[in-house]
Amino acid sequence: MNGVTKKQLLKDILHSPAPKFERNGSIEATRIIECKNSLGECILYDDKANKVLWTNIYGKEFHSLDLSTGEHVVVADLPKYVCAFGLRKEGQDGYIFAWEDGFQLYDPYTRTELSKYSNGDPVNPNQLPTRLNDGKCCPSGKRFICGGYYGDIEGMYMKVYKVEAETDGSGNISLKHEPVVEKIQVTNSMCWSPDRKTMYLADSPTATIFQHDYDMEKGELSNRRALRKYNVGVPDGSCCDTEGNVWNAVWMDGERQSYVQCTNPDGEVIYTITLPDNSSQLTCCCFGGPDLDVLFISSANINIDMEKEPFAGSVYAVKLGVKGQIEPRFG
Repeated sequence: MNGVTKKQLLKDILHSPAPKFERNGSIEATRIIECKNSLGECILYDDKANKVLWTNIYGKEFHSLDLSTGEHVVVADLPKYVCAFGLRKEGQDGYIFAWEDGFQLYDPYTRTELSKYSNGDPVNPNQLPTRLNDGKCCPSGKRFICGGYYGDIEGMYMKVYKVEAETDGSGNISLKHEPVVEKIQVTNSMCWSPDRKTMYLADSPTATIFQHDYDMEKGELSNRRALRKYNVGVPDGSCCDTEGNVWNAVWMDGERQSYVQCTNPDGEVIYTITLPDNSSQLTCCCFGGPDLDVLFISSANINIDMEKEPFAGSVYAVKLGVKGQIEPRFG
């Protein structure tokens, strides 16, 4: 980063003029942290703390980046893979975690279990390499939705679950989960339209992002149809802006440089974010910053030749002329 501190770099990005958002336009992101994550994932913005958070799944790490100070904190040596997580209501400690094999309220900074594992059928009965994968809180905050990863095992299928919290008379919180999608290989691209009526979800091996009608009260999905099928690369993590566009990190897996593409509700690609390097495994993206107009992007370096992709596993950011939605909080 040419001697520029993270604090100054973030300040320059956050306070730079927003570019004009033009159809079929493109812009290059800036590499902000060379953290070499093996599988950086589930990047999201905590608007109360002004921090960008993400997990390094295979590194068993939880990362936070303070946008005010530039401080990058890494909690390492967690007991299991943290595959996804969600924010909790203000005043509640920790997060809802999707470990490799179950859901739990957990504080990574104090390494404190805040609940038992959720009640329900086993979510990963075959154990590693199958595991949970992408997950997010739904817009109501009533539930956390998360699905599995099939471990590259032919003929293996996982499920997508909704997780809800219950509180007893003594204030003790317990979690329960049940499936909402019975058959999926690699859960990705989970996000919701601004009107909360549409949920997007990819099964990555199909190279397709699907859209579903979403019942906010029941947490149920229906009327699945394709938003877009990819001809090059596969869809990984996504987020949705206030105009209803889906921003998706396209996974190229060593074949070519990755990018983020913006797809409108009609399935048309209308904008592209490129990288300042040749990293090929972008994984997820989120809107953040005080004005929710900076896109943060995580990446991975699974089985990558680091001499060919020296910055694989970094985190990137770019100021945009559109804004994202506030991350919902579970509970």
